[in-house]
Order: sequence, then structure tokens, then C-alpha cells
Amino acid sequence: MRPRLAIAGAAALLVLACLWGVGRWLRPANDPDRYVVIDGDTLAWRPPQCLLSRIGIACIGQRLRLYGVDAFESKQTCRDPRGRSWPCGEVATQRLHQLVDSADFACHVDHEFIDRHAREFAVCTAHGEDVGAVLVREGLAFAYGRGAQYLPFEAEAKAQRRGAWAGSFVRPQYFREGADQ
Repeated sequence: MRPRLAIAGAAALLVLACLWGVGRWLRPANDPDRYVVIDGDTLAWRPPQCLLSRIGIACIGQRLRLYGVDAFESKQTCRDPRGRSWPCGEVATQRLHQLVDSADFACHVDHEFIDRHAREFAVCTAHGEDVGAVLVREGLAFAYGRGAQYLPFEAEAKAQRRGAWAGSFVRPQYFREGADQ
């Protein structure tokens, strides 16, 4: 009698799981944002639909690096004009969150260029502006690598003492190598 009860219970659980899966397939959960911010210059892009999303499992995304800019690392701190520490890395990450949350946020991915961390380079826009230019102009990122088009924005931020340029900082590339404030 007990084996039959165990088999019936397992069968009932299997039927419930199948019904749940079919329900999810017919009416998938709202897909979370297509772009997820990792740090001030890195995003994860998720396709809007994939087979896994139909059963409530997040789709595997592609990591994207903003082309031509290097933003402060998430845990990095800078100094303000009075020498007080401020979380410039968190601020850069939060600013990218704000830009990604805009209704018109979009990225153009260059599938031919991939960095050493397997991230594809992307030029993204929000509110009709280049996101990399916004971050550099606000003093939260720097022109980097082939990003010569961002050098005028960096010079502007420096001259206007915006963001990190108002105090002191270690460039992110040196911070990653172990340099400290």
C-alpha cells in the first residue's frame, strides 16, 4: 500500500510541475530589463526571449563593455576637494543605471572586437546621447584605448572640475593594478 501511495504522490508532483511549466510557457513572466549594469562601464545584455525564459529561467546574456571609456571600479573611492573620500565607483555605476533605465536606451554591439574578459564592445545611447560621452563629460569615466573621440569630453570635465576632477583619484586602470588613493 505504501509504495502505491509514494508513486501516486510522485505522479501528482510531476503533473503539478508539468502544469506549472505549461502555464509559464503560455504566459511567461515579465522579462526583466534587457540590460543589467555590472559596473560603470560594463553591462550584461539578455535576449528578450529564449526557450529558458518561457519557463521562468533567465536567459544567458552577453557581457558588453562601453567602447572607448574606462569608468571607476565599483569599489573604488576618490577624494573630494577637501580630501574626504567619496564612492566614485558606486556613483559611476549608479549613473549608468540611470542611463540604462531610460526608455530609449539602446546599444550597438561590435561583434568583431572582444576584450580579454570576453566582453563585446558596444556604443550605447540614452536620451539621444552617447552614454560613454555622458560618463566622461561628468567626470565618472575616462577616454580609454581607442576612445579618442572622448578626449574632448575628458578635457571639458577636467577644465570644469566635474566629478572626480574636482578632487583627486587614481585612474581605474591603475586601481585595477593595485594602486591606491
